[in-house]
Amino acid sequence: MATTTMDPQPLQRVDGLWFEDGNLVLQAENTQYRVYHGLLAASSPVFKDMMGLPRPPDSELVEGCPFVQLHDSAAETTVFLRAIFYASSFPPFPIQADFRTVSGCLRLGHKYQVDLLRRRALIHLSSVFDTQLERWDRITILRAQADSGTPPALDSVVSILQWTPSTWSSILVPAMQVAREADALWLLPDAFYNLSIAVAARSLSGAEVLHGVHYGGTFFKLHPQDQESFLVGHAMQYKSTTDALDFLALPADIPGCESREGCARTRYNAIGSSRARVQALSSHPLSVWSPGLWNLLKNLCPTCRDALEAKHKAARQAFWDKLPEIYGLPSWEELERMKVADIGTDLLVENSGS
Repeated sequence: MATTTMDPQPLQRVDGLWFEDGNLVLQAENTQYRVYHGLLAASSPVFKDMMGLPRPPDSELVEGCPFVQLHDSAAETTVFLRAIFYASSFPPFPIQADFRTVSGCLRLGHKYQVDLLRRRALIHLSSVFDTQLERWDRITILRAQADSGTPPALDSVVSILQWTPSTWSSILVPAMQVAREADALWLLPDAFYNLSIAVAARSLSGAEVLHGVHYGGTFFKLHPQDQESFLVGHAMQYKSTTDALDFLALPADIPGCESREGCARTRYNAIGSSRARVQALSSHPLSVWSPGLWNLLKNLCPTCRDALEAKHKAARQAFWDKLPEIYGLPSWEELERMKVADIGTDLLVENSGS
């Protein structure tokens, strides 16, 4: 049987990352970069140590420069090197940065110990994958406004959305892989929650969750541990959506009710009206009962209304509190400690992390 030999892809050089007076040539896939060893070594102790090793007399040179083959994607290497040599290509939060740059700088910033880029990328991701329910609610409202074409008011840090809803589902698997690689586990509960929503809505397929996705020229795949956690947690999150409406029915009798028959009828009708929400939002336990639905309960007496609002608020908080556990992660308390130790408490403070 005849065999076909694939011709190697021609080498490419990236505009702006091939310096004629550079003294080091890097190659990722079929893409070459001629850069400055000193600046790269000053940014990365890994590259500093790598270039400090004695080179064999017959080691390869490219245009008279030492040559290093990198085992990284060209797409990620390009954004990573641009961030080192052109700082404006990767601005700090709250200035928006495209996700490909964020993920590439986190992945390679972690691998090559470029702490400034690693922390900057983690802050960008932490601005959308949250650890606190109150802030998550605000971000969710802003994302819904953006999805409907309503510009959000720039009244706070959380109002600056990093990525549009149209691209939201496509970044989940990449974000989760780079978060796991960088030991940024605090990003994962919120990411898992949104991944479950995306799969339920068929914005992502089960095959993509299990077998990986391509994004921006790089292949991403969930860690096996996260794949297993998702299969278990997705089912639990799905069930929790129905449980989130239990506050409408239980308890049947609320002490101090001023109109038992009228309030019971109002609650019963609200249960019937909300069934369609469960079907449409089958993996949304935090938002299956939206603020606008309280109009269904406008005929409740004040005592019952107050009781149901308190039960609903407590139920949402209870689900949020157990969200990390559902997906096999440490508690929020532990994740928050990890987050503070890694990036601090103020997302607007820029430092090298050293």
